[in-house]
Amino acid sequence: MVIIGAVAALVVIAGIYFVVLPKLSAITGSGAGVSGSVTQMPFVTKTASPTTLLPTATTVPTPTPDPFPNALPLKQWFTFGEGKVESQGTVYKFWMNDTYEWHNDMDAKWYTQKPKTGNKYLFIFVNIVNRGTARVWFPKTGSIVVHHNGMVYLADPMHYIPDKSGGNLEATPVEVREVQYYSKLFGAEYVEDYGLSHGTMSDYVYPGQSNAIDGYIIYEVPKSLTADKTYVEIAFNGEDLAVWKLA
Repeated sequence: MVIIGAVAALVVIAGIYFVVLPKLSAITGSGAGVSGSVTQMPFVTKTASPTTLLPTATTVPTPTPDPFPNALPLKQWFTFGEGKVESQGTVYKFWMNDTYEWHNDMDAKWYTQKPKTGNKYLFIFVNIVNRGTARVWFPKTGSIVVHHNGMVYLADPMHYIPDKSGGNLEATPVEVREVQYYSKLFGAEYVEDYGLSHGTMSDYVYPGQSNAIDGYIIYEVPKSLTADKTYVEIAFNGEDLAVWKLA
């Protein structure tokens, strides 16, 4: 019995050594709850790419349309009438200044003409020639206007114009110092107020270049007026109308 008990004890010990211990070892090395080297993922700092800035849209102002796209250049002739009354007209020159000096023959003195504050003077030179064979009515000063920036300007009523035809036999052409030696478009005769011929206001333009109506008209206009935005309109009659651009 002793021997049998000893053998049984040896069998139990052997079973524990060869069966139980290997299983415990296997469980211990399985990694569950066991410390080991852990490979850590590197911390990556991601830099956000800068926001792409789109170019700012630039608003281009709409150009102001040309009010007279078919305006004639200076010195270009416009034909009105036909047959025996066929005639031509043109705006051939202009002059601008803040003031002008004019001579009064009645007292033999020079006077400086000044406009209102913010204004200046514009002189427009016009020539009307009759190419036909009969006398023709020509456009009077009131039919010749200046356009600028949507505004219309009439001849300056403050400009003194003598007229012998009105009964004043002592009336003589006004001399404007700054333009008194400007010649007419045809010939060497000096220019005077539009419509006047040696101090007498004309009613008609007679045939022939030598009888042409040639003279200046004075307008009081804004000081900001520029030639490139200024037009002269002439109404020759009920049907014929033309416009010239100064520059």
